[in-house]
Amino acid sequence: MKKCSHSVVLKWAGAVGCAFALIQSAPAQTVRLHGAVGFAKVIESQKAAIESAAGAKLEVVGNGSGRGLADLINGQADITLVAGPLKALAEVMNKEKAGSADISQMKEILVMTSRTIIAANPSAGVKSLTDAQVSAVFTGKATNWKEVGGADVPIKVVLPFSGDGSRIMVQGTFFPGVDFVKDAIVRNSAKDLCVVVDQLPGACTMTAKQNITGNVITVATEKDILIPWSFVVKGEPAGDVKKVVEAATALIK
Repeated sequence: MKKCSHSVVLKWAGAVGCAFALIQSAPAQTVRLHGAVGFAKVIESQKAAIESAAGAKLEVVGNGSGRGLADLINGQADITLVAGPLKALAEVMNKEKAGSADISQMKEILVMTSRTIIAANPSAGVKSLTDAQVSAVFTGKATNWKEVGGADVPIKVVLPFSGDGSRIMVQGTFFPGVDFVKDAIVRNSAKDLCVVVDQLPGACTMTAKQNITGNVITVATEKDILIPWSFVVKGEPAGDVKKVVEAATALIK
């Protein structure tokens, strides 16, 4: 039997060492989380801790539940941040475009429950609304705040886009099957809702409490508008996606 030369052993040891070093220094994989703006803010607040626990990098995009789900379907996201029930969101998306949201192979993982807030410009002059008054304001049955106990100011409804979880929850809670007022102002990002309401006398909207900004008032309602926030993934989570899901659900309460 031939003995390995000293130089061959050294070369082999060096090659193994280099390979090990490459494994050790390999960059962490990036897991893409797209969806609800308020939910994305919560993820961002815990981003460093989640990355550390999961051993993966996070790409967090607050583009709305509907767009986040579309990104998951199209392979542009690994996890969707959904505000509201997944089934209700899919129904809205499929109503707009048939077959656009097939959720039959998707898994919904509850992370936390948040609150949707009715917010208004201070000029509205209201502190609370009954269930019937919420319905009247957002469907157009009431056109002036004085009709629901407020100031003599025209009501201007500001809505998030149709795939927004808070919009779906308010409609489902207070006036299921009835459309919002036709002349509502629609904004493509939940980030813009309170900005518009703050600047527009008589304006009101609905959004996650994490999105409340500026000089707007929160309007009390008879029912708490509780909204589930969930991760949605294709099939059972695995690999880095599973690690991120487990880390985030442990850290976020």
